[in-house]
Amino acid sequence: MNSKNIYIYGAAAHAWPTDDTTPLDLKLQLQAAWGKRFRRINHFIELTLIGAKSCVDHSKAAVQEDCGIYLASEQGNIADVVNMTASLYRESEAPMPITFLNISNNMAGFYLAQNLKLHSSNLTIAHQTFPFETALDIATFNISCSQKKAPSALVGGVEECASPLADHRERMGIAENAPLAEGSSWLHIGSGETASPLACCKWVKFFSNKSALIAFLKEQPLKSVTHLTTGSNISDSMHQYFTSALAISHRYDCRQTAPFHHTHCAYTIASFVTAKQGEGLLHINRDKQDRYAAVLISML
Repeated sequence: MNSKNIYIYGAAAHAWPTDDTTPLDLKLQLQAAWGKRFRRINHFIELTLIGAKSCVDHSKAAVQEDCGIYLASEQGNIADVVNMTASLYRESEAPMPITFLNISNNMAGFYLAQNLKLHSSNLTIAHQTFPFETALDIATFNISCSQKKAPSALVGGVEECASPLADHRERMGIAENAPLAEGSSWLHIGSGETASPLACCKWVKFFSNKSALIAFLKEQPLKSVTHLTTGSNISDSMHQYFTSALAISHRYDCRQTAPFHHTHCAYTIASFVTAKQGEGLLHINRDKQDRYAAVLISML
């Protein structure tokens, strides 16, 4: 666990339901957010810039130039990679230089740091099932160990979809009719309490099996109005099992407003912090090997 309290100063939850008929166009929204036009960037970078700027604009604390960036994604720049691969193998055409540069996942973090004028750590973290939890864990650990007076970080989860969506669902191993969304949700976190923080990230933990998870959680003090939320790999019956085992009567569920994407954890936490609908949030996620990740958020 962290030796320092990790406070949440700002949060922004963005998810855009998507389909094959109306591709998501964010250019006007991006220009409105930043007050300028961006050239030669791809859709994944647009998603990153919109979500992070919204978090910065609504944060209780100013973002300092030494603020770190931790960008989580499972799929990354999937749309450009799919298109470029098709061009290479089907048409034997080399990619355009800018397209080739932009498929590097750290380009989104570069553009974000450049436009916020940040000079600190800048990491892009990919993980098959726990991308945002992993990024948040690394960020909170680095803040806890930092010797800076008030270390801070922007931690985000960004996912895009690649058309046709039938191929995208098959690629991700989800149901043929599963609704999909593109997302960009962010937290501004740090160790200082002087900025009237919204919440506190108590811990991020990973478990090899359900028994280890339950044993740990039963020892944790939870606020009286703690909401339980679970990831897409956890069935309703398993959710009920956790509810009963942990004696939690409140549920936070935003899957109807934000359909499936792999950094849904980022959206759930950010939307809960923004909505202030309870005293605490316990988020439990599961991968296909029956391993678990859990995050506990306490509202202030």
